[in-house]
Amino acid sequence: MESENKVEETPSSLQSVWIVNYAGHEYLPAIRYGRFRYVTKGYVSFQSLDRVKFQIANELMDSKPEDYLLLSGTTTICVIAAIVWYQMHKKIKILNWDKKANNNQGDYKEMIISEENLTQLLGVLNDNNQERGSGT
Repeated sequence: MESENKVEETPSSLQSVWIVNYAGHEYLPAIRYGRFRYVTKGYVSFQSLDRVKFQIANELMDSKPEDYLLLSGTTTICVIAAIVWYQMHKKIKILNWDKKANNNQGDYKEMIISEENLTQLLGVLNDNNQERGSGT
């Protein structure tokens, strides 16, 4: 298990990798994207969803649009973090673990979601649905 205080100098040292939930996984392959920051750590109680949303939003206040959001932890925490991030920056640079990458050794893959590509996607889907509805 890596030390949570371990931060190496990287070419992307001006960028941060926001790990949604630090749970002791091996995050070191993502260090090339920037320095690690933790949104939540360990077990997160869902007794008060408002408190969880506040904690996540509060931690992400220092994030920048060029930073990365590394998905880790429960689906609920990842969804809340992504919604808050998108609302703040209108763009998300997600790092997601792909166990088949790097000759099946695993690696983090980058996926960018922006207002522009979502608008384009929804426009294409809307056009396709209208064509289906008109029978053409």
